Amino acid sequence: MKRAKKILTLFCVSLISAAALEAGQNAAPSSHFVFDDNFEGDILINEVRVPKEGVAMYTYYETLGWRGEASGYAGIQVHPRANNFIFSIWDHKAHKAPIRAVHRGPGTLTEKFGGEGTGLKSWNFELGWEPEVWYTLVSRSWAVADHTFYGFWARSGKTGRWTHLVTMDVAAKNAFFKGGTDAFIEDWLETGKNLRTTNLKGGWKRKLSGEWYAFQAGRYSVNYWDLEPGKRSFNFKTNWDGGVAKDETGEFYFMTAGGNSTKPSVKNPSRHSIKRIETKPAYKPLRLAKVEARLAKRNLTVNWTVDNQTLPLFEYRVRVLSGAGNIVAASSEVKPHGRSAEIRLPADSVDTSLEVELLCFDILGNQTKKTMVKVGR
Repeated sequence: MKRAKKILTLFCVSLISAAALEAGQNAAPSSHFVFDDNFEGDILINEVRVPKEGVAMYTYYETLGWRGEASGYAGIQVHPRANNFIFSIWDHKAHKAPIRAVHRGPGTLTEKFGGEGTGLKSWNFELGWEPEVWYTLVSRSWAVADHTFYGFWARSGKTGRWTHLVTMDVAAKNAFFKGGTDAFIEDWLETGKNLRTTNLKGGWKRKLSGEWYAFQAGRYSVNYWDLEPGKRSFNFKTNWDGGVAKDETGEFYFMTAGGNSTKPSVKNPSRHSIKRIETKPAYKPLRLAKVEARLAKRNLTVNWTVDNQTLPLFEYRVRVLSGAGNIVAASSEVKPHGRSAEIRLPADSVDTSLEVELLCFDILGNQTKKTMVKVGR
């Protein structure tokens, strides 16, 4: 009897040991595509799509990743709550204060994160994204005194609508994007048996000089240190692939991780390229849908709306003109979520015939035509 118990105990210990050896080795291999924009810039653009067969729970399809004194990343996820958009910036020793959100779009949540460093993250579960649809993700950074602000926008290729998800304030001077821009695919909960795929195309970076650069090529790689015995992706160490593919939308880069039948067709690492002839992004420039101005005593309020199927607003400039064409007052601000301006007029100007001139710039630097409206009372 004692011998039987001993054998049973040894058997159970063996099962536990085997399970321990298997645990932590079932994640799909993490893969990266690092583009060739090896310079500093203030605007990043990339387009991402997840094919229907590449959707897998617990997957981060990161699309924009950058280095510098405000390193961060942005992309889309398949999350148990919903398909969401995420934008995160890491803390850095150069920061003079904690990162904070100065604007949250509808449905956007922000919170501190920890783990692989600390910082501030935002996510939006309400906007949602769908498989088989291309989404354009844009981040722009700009100086505000001795701080740097970061805005994040997304456009749906299905509806054509742009959404401003968040703006973050980083307490570091001129902390712009440093390249090369990174995209990755990550299984964060050991579901390597499930195939996940990301498609990428149309990447751009604007140099600090204002010149646009179209991503021409990049380096695909799999985290080789995760493929060794006992590491997180060992049981799926050969279940990955990446490169260039083509469909009715044109050429695009792809990365696939996990799935029992996935096999590499390229080396780890490998380089890939797509020829680009464009000289600047071709999204529809900002269009103002409506502008109105009303005066109450000496307080002038200017309100406007924008066409959300054109590029989002970045900066506005308002001038108040007398009937003779003289400038009575002016106001300007870089405020992507701004849709109004309030101006206190000089006492001797309120009885004159006034007009308001509104000029706006979008997030890619395009300028609208000047819009003139009569001031109502």
